[in-house]
Order: sequence, then C-alpha cells, then structure tokens
Amino acid sequence: MFFYRAMVLYTTQSGSNKRVKLNWVNVTCPVQPGSTECGYYMLRFMKEIVEEGIKVLIGDGKAEYTTADIDEIREEWSTFVTGFIYR
Repeated sequence: MFFYRAMVLYTTQSGSNKRVKLNWVNVTCPVQPGSTECGYYMLRFMKEIVEEGIKVLIGDGKAEYTTADIDEIREEWSTFVTGFIYR
C-alpha cells in the first residue's frame, strides 16, 4: 500500500497524466537457517541476480543455500577485501 501511495504522489507531482498498471511479482529467495548468515545470503542472492538475471527472482528457486554455496561467497568476499586492503 505504501508503494502504491508513493507512485500516486509521484505521478501527481510530476504532472504526468499517464496511468501505468503495476505488475506485482512475488519473488522467491532462499531462507537462511540461522541468524548469522544474513550478509552472505544477501551477497550470494545478489550475485545470482547479476549472473542469471531476473529469472532467478521468479519461479521455484533454492529453498536454502548449502554450506558449500556460503563458503564460496565467503572466499570470494575475503579475496576481494584482502585485495582492496593490500593493494
């Protein structure tokens, strides 16, 4: 509801008289099992979106990432940070 109101306000203030029908998409994403992996889950999911496109957001994706999936993103992130610090 908040987003819809924001769109109405934007349309009113911008002077546009075009009505655009919004097409809502229910996005599915993996659910983290614990409370400490949230950053890695977000990084992994964003990487998949960049690599595979919007099709990752629609349909039946992974319910949960494996330990190997999370370890892979941890390694990539640590390599990036180390390279950034010691350049």
